[in-house]
Amino acid sequence: MTERLRRTALIIWSAIGAVVLAGVFIWLAAEIRIIWLPLVFAGGIVVVLEPIVRALERIHIHRVIGSFVAYLLAAGFLAAAGFLVVPPIREQAAEFGATVPDLYDRTLEFFQEVGARLGIDLGPVWTYERIQAWVQDPANREAIQSLIGGFGSGAGRLLRGVAEVVAVTVLAPILAFYLLLDLPRTKRMVAELTPARHRAEVQHVMAAVAKAVGGFVRGQLLVAFIVGVLSSAGLYLIDMPFWLIIGIAAGVLNLIPFVGPVVGGALALVVGVFDGNLGKGLLAVGIFVAIQQLDNHVITPVVQRAQVHLSPLVIVLALIVGGSEAGLLGVLVAVPLVAVLRIVVGHLWRTRVLGESWKEAEEAMIVVPAAPERILTRRRRDGGQAKLFDVGSEAEDEDADPGEPAGG
Repeated sequence: MTERLRRTALIIWSAIGAVVLAGVFIWLAAEIRIIWLPLVFAGGIVVVLEPIVRALERIHIHRVIGSFVAYLLAAGFLAAAGFLVVPPIREQAAEFGATVPDLYDRTLEFFQEVGARLGIDLGPVWTYERIQAWVQDPANREAIQSLIGGFGSGAGRLLRGVAEVVAVTVLAPILAFYLLLDLPRTKRMVAELTPARHRAEVQHVMAAVAKAVGGFVRGQLLVAFIVGVLSSAGLYLIDMPFWLIIGIAAGVLNLIPFVGPVVGGALALVVGVFDGNLGKGLLAVGIFVAIQQLDNHVITPVVQRAQVHLSPLVIVLALIVGGSEAGLLGVLVAVPLVAVLRIVVGHLWRTRVLGESWKEAEEAMIVVPAAPERILTRRRRDGGQAKLFDVGSEAEDEDADPGEPAGG
């Protein structure tokens, strides 16, 4: 009975200590929240460039030189993309600005027609010309000044926030460069600070986290790029106005699960409707539905070779909580953070409670999707008939771990 009471008290005080420690960590994280934005961006840069640096190290190029080369490659890619994309974006933005008055009047006409059919009186209609006349009327000068003053204070806060974000984000590449240089040393330091009896297990869990989160981040970026290109190309083929802006928006928002093609399809439908061509808008929606299916069943399984199995409900809840707590940054990091927690907590539960081995725990949480079966032909060296084979199976066999670590 004494031993049982002692064990119960130990569990209770351990739980209380964990809650207090979590509270202190959350308070400290809120106090120094200014550093999280550059650290998150720096971490994303490291995740993207680390495979390039490792590949250069394998051919005996020093890590410092490899980091410089990786940065130069990334900068060259961004410069080339900007050279190709910025001029048409500028042109379409100018075209959009010129069509705003007409688009505004068409929107009012649409709501007037809907209100008339429903028997709803929308009152006086503020057309673009009427707004211009109201602004130019000297009798409304005082109201305009108070309105500008209210917007001015909000705009000032917005500009300060944007300037702060830009100033902080500039630090991310610098931090990422030093993180790239010190990454092997940091891994060794973590291993040295870990107790010897848990060192192998901690390294195993860290490797699983790096494989899953690194694959997720790199895969999401590549998938977003592919979705943006496909969306822009599809809208261009049907001659949709502002095709590049909508396509880029769909690609960027595809970094957030379930958002990119949905927003892109909605924008294309709205532009098609107010351009007077409902059929073109519906065709654009069909293009985005096809891109979404292609993404779910072909692109993502091919690109993301390691995924942490999370249900759609968990992903949506993580996005809601992350967005409410940290805005857009919280939305971007919510899913990777939940994946890390699932790996760590799941490993402890499966090895300590269920008695599974490290390998079994990892296989239960990290899913390696098989690439879609492709019917390809290749001739044998002896000139025999072509045969069918699955590309994904060979990649999986190469990545398979021949051994299994000992149990926890």
